[in-house]
Amino acid sequence: MQDETLEIHLEELGQHSWIKALLNTVAGSNGSAQFRFVARAPGADSDGQDHECVGGTFPMLRFQDLDDPTEPNAWLDTARERLSELDRALLERGWQRQPGPGAHWWSLTYTRAQSGT
Repeated sequence: MQDETLEIHLEELGQHSWIKALLNTVAGSNGSAQFRFVARAPGADSDGQDHECVGGTFPMLRFQDLDDPTEPNAWLDTARERLSELDRALLERGWQRQPGPGAHWWSLTYTRAQSGT
């Protein structure tokens, strides 16, 4: 039996639809857009169909670097809260967070034993 694996990714809400992305940009203030963290299998397509779990949205400037905590970053605390919420949801579903750094502070990895048939 092989373990299932999930990775956390950051994605823009509506990134798969140019109409939704345009509305997101127009509705946002000062070039901001809505982003969210999603949990999906490694290598899964980011089309939204393969998401195991989706976190709440938070605003972010399009060219903002969430990896830079010293940059004026009005939504960094909100982003961290949304990641924490997603983490709790995954843990409640039986996923186990794996130690070790990822490419970004939100690049968490989870595993759980695959249920047999």
